[in-house]
Amino acid sequence: MSSRGGFRGRGGSAGGGRGGGSFGNRGGRGNFQQSYGPPAQVLEMGSFLHACEGDIVCESKNAKIPYFNAPIYLENKTSIGKVDEILGPINQVYFTIKPQEGIQATSFKSGDKFYIGGDKLLPLEKFLPKPIPPPGAARVKKPGGAGRGGARETLPALSMSRRSGVTSVGTQDDSSRPDQAQEKQKMLLAADTGHFSMMKALHLADLITEMNGFCGFMSILSSMRYLLSDQNDHTNLWLALGFMPFGLFFDFFDGKVARWRHKSSLMGQELDSLADLVSFGVSPAAVAFAMGFRTPLDQVILSFYVLCGLTRLARFNVTVAVLPKDHTGKSKYFEGIPIPFACLTITSMLAVNVSQGWILEHIPFGVALKGTALEFHPSVAAFLMNGCLMVSKTLHIPKP
Repeated sequence: MSSRGGFRGRGGSAGGGRGGGSFGNRGGRGNFQQSYGPPAQVLEMGSFLHACEGDIVCESKNAKIPYFNAPIYLENKTSIGKVDEILGPINQVYFTIKPQEGIQATSFKSGDKFYIGGDKLLPLEKFLPKPIPPPGAARVKKPGGAGRGGARETLPALSMSRRSGVTSVGTQDDSSRPDQAQEKQKMLLAADTGHFSMMKALHLADLITEMNGFCGFMSILSSMRYLLSDQNDHTNLWLALGFMPFGLFFDFFDGKVARWRHKSSLMGQELDSLADLVSFGVSPAAVAFAMGFRTPLDQVILSFYVLCGLTRLARFNVTVAVLPKDHTGKSKYFEGIPIPFACLTITSMLAVNVSQGWILEHIPFGVALKGTALEFHPSVAAFLMNGCLMVSKTLHIPKP
């Protein structure tokens, strides 16, 4: 239904052509028969979800599909507007209403019901793909397909709105079909009412991902507290290092919960990447700085590690849909090492240093090019190496 004229055109089954159509005496050039007032009976069409850009977004409760520009009423047959767009997957249809003059989309609340005339509905079967005839079967000629007054089939399948990102139902590619949970989440996020309406869009897995970000930020704060405290007291360093494994746990657990509840979300994917950047990118670099990797070149290499992690996460979000998949739908491998793995190797090295007291002036291998503008700690090469491995295109790490 990406084209608002999907039900129109000469000879259309909605009575839009000369002599054709079942909803008007002689048809006409419009979308359907001219309306002279509310119908004798109205049927429930859907319920209010939220307002979006002045339109009313509704969830369909009717098994049939409404006409474009079909009048929409309240239960008392008061007209409020017309159907503007139809969107969503075939088994969870949404539609928008363009309010008429004097009607404000924000004046409705969640759950308010809207109604439509029964003559402005089409059966869903009309838009489903026709079964393929067996080989050798004679073709059945469509009635009225060639006559001037014939009602030709103008839409073999139900096409969705441009907002849904879906093309035609029944012929769409499975890889482009949006998940119902994702569609609902996008609608909730687009709602322009309620200060905390975003909270309704979060799934349980998203909240677990937030805990990953919390652990990363607490690790950074612990590193800062160490810089402000007695340098011989390593408590805050151990806290900074200890928060990272908890972040790894939440990073692993959120995916398990999402698969268990069968609720994936685009917002969850973005949250996961941002939380990983904080917990496994910024926090290890902050701990290393607190431990003594503080020369100008050290800081450049630490920044390089963080930026490589940022780039790798962005690449993953872009390419995850095109990577080869196994029979379960999971990617067969990672391109470059995952940032949690890079963090794990670096955190292990830093933990050994803290346990042996190899920090500040006692960092292993000392300082190279000391007294020059390019002085650095050779141990910082671990960050340089992991940064390069993260952005590698040719290194493929099989998924467990």
